[in-house]
Amino acid sequence: MATSPKKETPDTGVLQDKPSAAAAQHGDHDRIVMASRRADGSMDQINPEFIGDKATAVAAAKEQLAVQAVSAVDVAARGVSAGPTDDGTGSSEPDADVAALKDAHDKAKETAESQAEREVEQLHKGLGD
Repeated sequence: MATSPKKETPDTGVLQDKPSAAAAQHGDHDRIVMASRRADGSMDQINPEFIGDKATAVAAAKEQLAVQAVSAVDVAARGVSAGPTDDGTGSSEPDADVAALKDAHDKAKETAESQAEREVEQLHKGLGD
């Protein structure tokens, strides 16, 4: 297998050996299909630009943010537990704590999906549409 020799560029060339924070201030940005997320749900890219099929980007962002939001609700509610009634028997009635947690999941998921749609709508560059 043959290899091509490395091209030499002058000091004024566009290539840089080490990325710098200053580069991000001068137009560098990340082209993404799916965002990487910080723990708070915000995107972890430099001036992100969504590329590719828009519907796919929206679906991926919705799923990603929904899973993260529902997980955050679970973490906040770790003390919630369901168990048998006072007499030791189970019940066919839905547990109030579980129902409340499910409602919180649904609300967090809806909010996250709305955020995903706004982000992709605002930052999508697509395939020339």
